[in-house]
Amino acid sequence: MPEQVTSGQRLYSNFILNILTVENKRSTTQSVTNIELYNIKKENNDFSDIQYDGGFYDGNQKFVLLAYNNGTKEESLRKCSVKFSFCEKDTYKIINEIEKVIDGAHVLKSGDIKSLLIYQFDEFISEFKKNRSLETLKVSVFDDNGNEFPRLKLVVIYNRKENRFYRPQEGRGGFNGGGIPILDLREDINRQSVSCSQSLKQGTNDVMFHVLVDRSCNLRYRVAIKCGKKRIKSKEKYSLDIRIPVYKQETGVFYGIFYLLLQKYAPTLMKDIDYNKDLIESLDENLIYDKYYAASLATNANIE
Repeated sequence: MPEQVTSGQRLYSNFILNILTVENKRSTTQSVTNIELYNIKKENNDFSDIQYDGGFYDGNQKFVLLAYNNGTKEESLRKCSVKFSFCEKDTYKIINEIEKVIDGAHVLKSGDIKSLLIYQFDEFISEFKKNRSLETLKVSVFDDNGNEFPRLKLVVIYNRKENRFYRPQEGRGGFNGGGIPILDLREDINRQSVSCSQSLKQGTNDVMFHVLVDRSCNLRYRVAIKCGKKRIKSKEKYSLDIRIPVYKQETGVFYGIFYLLLQKYAPTLMKDIDYNKDLIESLDENLIYDKYYAASLATNANIE
């Protein structure tokens, strides 16, 4: 899936979605016939990118928090914490909390995966037995500044008849590129353009295009569009840090690809997890990032 260019984002993968806001002040519809990038500069660079995975396993009643380095250089882990919140039925009011602090005394090389916490939920059953108003156990992860990771939250439900916790079922979505033009910047060029046909109705419009690069770098460019014979330059100067991820899961999330991998190859979670890219590739090569897969999928073209 292409990453949308947004203000304040730190790192992007090599296939991004750029959205320009264009104002059509005329009462008639106009058409964008060409999108051009100019003053293109790529400076090679390496980036670290610590992400997280994990989740709760119904079978062994264990929770695991994993860290993985999806960047191109090693990085020391920073301290984080996991909160287990006991919540009332219906109101979800927090009755009690347990916090586990995880130190940052680990260094992850590019592609390394390590378990930070493996926790047995059987320890919580006595608390739920004593207080019959409790039904939900919420898990949240926080960084060293106390900020909650928005994608690292989960809940499990306590079943009193079986004295076990269960993970509720969740749905997932997908992406369709929708015929958005792509500007291929794999070669070192100063200027690139692509023909297109995007209508501009009266008022505010979004003009969208993809950008594809082939290596980790700092990418800078400016944008111009053509409406007939008129060339319109955007005022914004783009400067993006691009990294080629190691794994296809670019953003950390609970119940991600490594949660599923452990479910298959280490279901008991009896030992700490300490994997590297070579091991992951031998277990499931489909987890390795294909830098042209998203572009091929979005454009229905074979990009190599």
